[in-house]
Amino acid sequence: MLPNRSNNLRSIKRAMKLLNKIFAVILFASIVIVGCDQKKDKANEDTAEAAEEANEDKFQTQKSEQDAEFISEAIASNYAEIEMAQLGVQRSDNSEIKAVGRELEDAHNKLLRDLQNLAEKKAISVPQSGDDADRKKIEDLNKEEKINDFNKEWCETMVKKHENSIEKFEERMAKTEDPDIKALVNESLPHLREHLEKVKACHAKIAEAKY
Repeated sequence: MLPNRSNNLRSIKRAMKLLNKIFAVILFASIVIVGCDQKKDKANEDTAEAAEEANEDKFQTQKSEQDAEFISEAIASNYAEIEMAQLGVQRSDNSEIKAVGRELEDAHNKLLRDLQNLAEKKAISVPQSGDDADRKKIEDLNKEEKINDFNKEWCETMVKKHENSIEKFEERMAKTEDPDIKALVNESLPHLREHLEKVKACHAKIAEAKY
């Protein structure tokens, strides 16, 4: 009887070891799948369109959804304006464009950080780049072969971008009931208006210049 009992114990131990290995494999696979899903979800929020869809699912009231949409769009716009500002510094031969570009890059990097911090606080999904229209505009700007045409197009683009940003910030200021968003918009608007005046002045000089 003892030998059989010993054999049974060994069989049970082998079975337990096998079950433990199977459990470990299943657990590891589950962790990998969850990690991949989380990465996939994060990647799916990288675009402005995906972030907007995610926010529609998160926020149940129209006002909170509109606030989230404003933050998301403002972040996408700032990514584009930073890249456009850098492009002006890198490609232009005009000292004023270079100076304005550096100033815009610094200012919009700060605004981007402020928007991202507010988005994190409010659990708002945000994009990791500009929207399709802005990316296309940046590509077109970069393809301009004649530096004079680039200078004019850059100034015109930055004027339009800042006019559009100011319009959206003023609209959100009038409609939002969120005190944090009101504070950010109130702080940002004077700087955006100052940027607009500078790029307008730069555009006027470029337009009047004789090449």
